[in-house]
Parts: sequence; C-alpha cells; structure tokens
Amino acid sequence: MKTASTTFAALAIFLVALVFPQFVSAQYGYAASHYAAQQAAYAQQQQAAAYHAQMQQQQAWAAYHAQQQQAAAYHAQMQQQMMVARAVPVARTAPAAGSLIRFDGKYAACSASLPGQVQYLINAANHLQSSPYIRGAGHGRVEDRAYDCSSSTSYTLIKAGLLKSPLTSAGFAKYGQPGEGRFITIWVKPGDHVFMTVCGLRLDTSGGKVGEGPRWRTKGRSYAGFTPRHPFGL
Repeated sequence: MKTASTTFAALAIFLVALVFPQFVSAQYGYAASHYAAQQAAYAQQQQAAAYHAQMQQQQAWAAYHAQQQQAAAYHAQMQQQMMVARAVPVARTAPAAGSLIRFDGKYAACSASLPGQVQYLINAANHLQSSPYIRGAGHGRVEDRAYDCSSSTSYTLIKAGLLKSPLTSAGFAKYGQPGEGRFITIWVKPGDHVFMTVCGLRLDTSGGKVGEGPRWRTKGRSYAGFTPRHPFGL
C-alpha cells in the first residue's frame, strides 16, 4: 500500500513537472499578446490625436491667411477711394442752364428723359425743402418731422427704391459703387458728413442757416476729404 502511494505521488510530481512549464508559457504568451495589443491601440490613439492637432493647425492658418487677404483687399479699396477723393476739385457750383435739372430757387425739376428712379429721388428731395435739421432725426423712421445729413440722403434714396433703410454717414462709405455716378453722386466723409449731387445740383444740410435742414444748394462748397459713391447703374 505504501508502495502504491509512493508511486502515485511520484507520478503526480512527474505530471506537474511536465505540464507546469507549458501552462506558464501559455500564460506568458497571453500576457505578452495582450500587452502588445494595448501598445498598438495606444499608438493608434496617439497617431489620431497628432493628426487631429495637425488638421486644427492647418485650419487655423487657413483662416488667418483668409483674414489677411480680406484686410489687404479692404486696405487697397480704401487707398483707391482716397486717391479718387484727392482727384476731386476743391469746389463746385450749380449746374448750368439747359442741363437735365432746373432749379427755381426752392424746388428742382428735371427732364422727363431721366431714369424714373432719378425723377423719384428729385421729387423726394423737393418734399424735404421745408424740413428743419435735428441731429439723429429721420433714422428711427423714414417719415419724420426733421432730418440730418445722412437721414435726408437716405430718405431720397429710399423713396427712389435705391435703399431699404436709413444709413449713417459711416454706412454710406460702403453704399453702392465707388466713384461718381452718371446722375447721382453721394459724397461721404464717414462719421462727419454726407450729401449728394443730382445731375450737378447739390442736396445738403450744410451751407445755410443754423437749424436749416436739407436744401438744394447752389453755392459752391469744398469737396476735399469726401469720397464719391453712387447707386448701381446711376
């Protein structure tokens, strides 16, 4: 009986000695494989993060360059407008007799050959000839009891279908197209003053008595520092 127990124990030891290294080897192989998979996943995450950061940097640079190009274009436009303004004569007078517009001392009349929008604008300007001047008036609503330089200019353009809502003098700096128009020219000094000429006759809030609103003016004035703009096609 003792011999059988001894034999069984020896056999068990032999089997353990035979199987244990294989078991340890299998466990080690599994651990190594799992670690390698984790390292590969981590490497992929790092690569994805680096790619995302690179794309963000490229987008940021693209946005920066776009802003720089817009700024350069705006600067070039302002330089061109300043050159145009410098080329404008210092003073101008009312149109000569026989031109497309006539002035009787208070109201203006125009030739029927003028475009309809120009005729509507002149009629609207005639409507303002008794309006007083109040700074800021005519901006909250189109029909008001008084007007300033920009609101009176806006009023005539709105009535002619050439503007949707009142602008300030700064707003007129981007109105329409740069340069003088064929019939209508808006003279802008942003943040300071704006007036218009229609076929050479000037509609202006300055050049008269204190408190006097928009009037047709025949007396010459300085155009220095003003940039001309005009409605599209006019």
